[in-house]
Amino acid sequence: MNWQYTDATQTVAYRVLDDGGMESCLVSVLPEGTVIDPYVAPPPPIPTTVTRFQALAVLAAGGYLPTIKTYIATLGEDNITRLAWENATDWERTSPTLNALAAMLGLSDAQVDDLFIAASQVSA
Repeated sequence: MNWQYTDATQTVAYRVLDDGGMESCLVSVLPEGTVIDPYVAPPPPIPTTVTRFQALAVLAAGGYLPTIKTYIATLGEDNITRLAWENATDWERTSPTLNALAAMLGLSDAQVDDLFIAASQVSA
């Protein structure tokens, strides 16, 4: 593997060795002409919880809210999905209710993760 920058400062590079170990080195002491691949930031972590407001804001922005509201209106007053939709103050990524709604919308796990990441960045 080529050397790769460890972060955006471009002062240290690393590479994975054939035996699976890792080697790091100051860029300034690497031989001239050493190829160093650009730094690639890791993906943002997937939040485990977002607030109701954050979730609603992202669902509205994505155009999902009308479909969900129509579906919720078909459920009985004591249905657990309806109760959760109307009363939850925080939404957990692993919630069975949330995942059932995601399935109803045809969303993949990756799409739900992306919605959670986007929601975590919303502030009122």
